[in-house]
Amino acid sequence: MNKEIWEKPKRSCDIGGEALIEGVMMRGNNKMATAIRKSDGEIVVETVDFIPLTKRFSFFKLPIIRGAVGMVESMVVGMKVLMNSAEEVDFEEEESKVDKFLKKVFGDNFFQVVLYSSVAIALLLGIGLFMLLPNWIAGWFSFDKTTSGGAILANLIEGVLRIALFLSYIILVSRNKDIKRVFEYHGAEHSAIYTYENMEELTVENALKHTTLHPRCGTAYLFVVILTSILLFSFTRWHSPLMNIVIRLALLPLVAGLAYEVFKLAAKSSFKPLKAISYPGLLLQKMTTQPPDESQVEVALAALKAVIQEEPVKEPVSGENEQSLSGA
Repeated sequence: MNKEIWEKPKRSCDIGGEALIEGVMMRGNNKMATAIRKSDGEIVVETVDFIPLTKRFSFFKLPIIRGAVGMVESMVVGMKVLMNSAEEVDFEEEESKVDKFLKKVFGDNFFQVVLYSSVAIALLLGIGLFMLLPNWIAGWFSFDKTTSGGAILANLIEGVLRIALFLSYIILVSRNKDIKRVFEYHGAEHSAIYTYENMEELTVENALKHTTLHPRCGTAYLFVVILTSILLFSFTRWHSPLMNIVIRLALLPLVAGLAYEVFKLAAKSSFKPLKAISYPGLLLQKMTTQPPDESQVEVALAALKAVIQEEPVKEPVSGENEQSLSGA
């Protein structure tokens, strides 16, 4: 694996980002910028004021709480900019009868209705596929789950199944050409941030020299969340499938918060066994990031430049900044 991943950056960086449909979003402590490549080749950059909740409210800065709040905020903001990017890009497709009917019913709100409906369906499928299904399959195993040992074993089996389903899902969606382009923009986002962290001129040529794998990526954090959930859920007793799901949903903020603290500590530490926590997530990025082309890196740099114009420059790495997630 590229040694650049483990090297201490020359510049402290609070900027994180997300790959969009034909674009990239970058956000810092004060600003958020999106850069979208339209079908005519034009790059449309939009910058808005954005201060994270963990910067605005002292309570949300507390350990564990900041991780849970940050995850929810990242999901909400990420989904919003993703929908905006989909609306910005011109897709050349023939309208189906269903599309025509929905446009007639909802009028100008058609696109928002379709997108929010898609989000709701995606959330339900996510809960069903990654929570309900592994729990249900684990329940098939014929051993006594009412004992402490049996409950721990059942929860561990469920966790392994969840990882297997998650990896299978990533492999499956990566075969889609549109998703593959999003993964290429994901790689462009990481390469752009590496260029900034290494205090290099923000050019396409410099960015393309860098790896697409980044230790602060949200993908790496997501994998830490999964591993933390396996550990935490293993100490809950085994109940009916419905009760198991309720317990897991209730514990999800705690899981996200604990995972964030571990992820942050691993990113700041030079202790190799601790940094190894990031390794599975980096391996996962080999699937969720792809080498970008020059035009995609150009888009990522446009978003990054729009943010850093408003961000205070931090030359030395102090290690005291809030951990910002780079990547979707």
